[in-house]
Amino acid sequence: MSEKVRVMVVDDSPSTRTMLREALALGGGIEVVGEAGTGKEAITQAGELRPDVILMDVRMPDGDGVEAARKISSQNPSTKIVALTWSDDPNTVRDMLTAGAIGYVVKGGTIDELCGAIRRAATGEPDLDQKVLPAAMEDLRRLLEEERGRREQVERLAKAKSEFIQVLSHELRTPLTVISGALRFLQQRGVGPDETVLVESAIRRSGELEFLVEGLELVASGPTGEGAASPGEAINAAIKRVDAIPEDVRVGGNFWSGVPHKYVERVTFELLSNAVRHGKRPIEISARGGDGNAHLMISDAGGWQPPNPDFSAFFQEDMSATRIAGGFGLGLFVASRLCQACEGDLTIRALEGRTVAEARFRIRENVPTIPQVASTAS
Repeated sequence: MSEKVRVMVVDDSPSTRTMLREALALGGGIEVVGEAGTGKEAITQAGELRPDVILMDVRMPDGDGVEAARKISSQNPSTKIVALTWSDDPNTVRDMLTAGAIGYVVKGGTIDELCGAIRRAATGEPDLDQKVLPAAMEDLRRLLEEERGRREQVERLAKAKSEFIQVLSHELRTPLTVISGALRFLQQRGVGPDETVLVESAIRRSGELEFLVEGLELVASGPTGEGAASPGEAINAAIKRVDAIPEDVRVGGNFWSGVPHKYVERVTFELLSNAVRHGKRPIEISARGGDGNAHLMISDAGGWQPPNPDFSAFFQEDMSATRIAGGFGLGLFVASRLCQACEGDLTIRALEGRTVAEARFRIRENVPTIPQVASTAS
């Protein structure tokens, strides 16, 4: 550095501070701009002097170096802290590094070593005394092992979650098929006028449940990374299934490479269904690609924003104040997880009196671009 490094010395011993001030003056390129004898004094003077580097003793009365380092690092991030202490205890090293120290020097070394640590700290380069390096490396190794263990645990939980959804979907599909078949059999045989309404309602609800199970199966299976979605076809299929025509539909581009067509169709259905059943017209749909992402937006005039942006499974707020119709409460969860599976996300926000739902999918290049066949709405 061309300019002198501005240093503040913190130590509870006046004689030590004097010795350090005189020694650093001989090092060249370093200017001691202040000193403190306690942690509290160090915090106050650090805010006033704004030194480049603070030489911080670890153990002091009236607030130790660890506490002072933590507060100074939080309040003055540009000030670098170098711990200067007699202790090479691994716990002390860990505490200071965790508190924000960028360097750790054990007393008893040469002035050149100390000046070198200060200069490196001023440029943002970490520096550990050779005496504490083995303990620091052992700490790093342990932390990496713990992180690997946590990552493996997360992967196991994700696998268990996927398997649970697959099993749940399978176990639901069989009885739903039986129930749906029995209801249609009764409908074909003919029932009384009162029973007709009940049977038709039960058939409709069982169909909705079967469709919900299909969505859970999509979440559990994950994307294959092959094929390309046709946003125009996906939107048309969703409109047909919801049986409601939006006031405006705008589609840009032919295909979204690497985005499963079924995902786009299902997300479109869930968002459009949400707008039709719970929102207010006019309803608008737009789809476009850009910046490596595909964007699907569906908006209505309801001006509603969900209190839970994570769309947790099985969560459904009472929307009687803003939305007059009910639903399963899992549709947005399914849509959000399908977006996440494609390295995207789902957001719903209130914007200028409208409810704007935006689904984002990551477009993956260099994959087969043959569009997947759109499913037939039933």
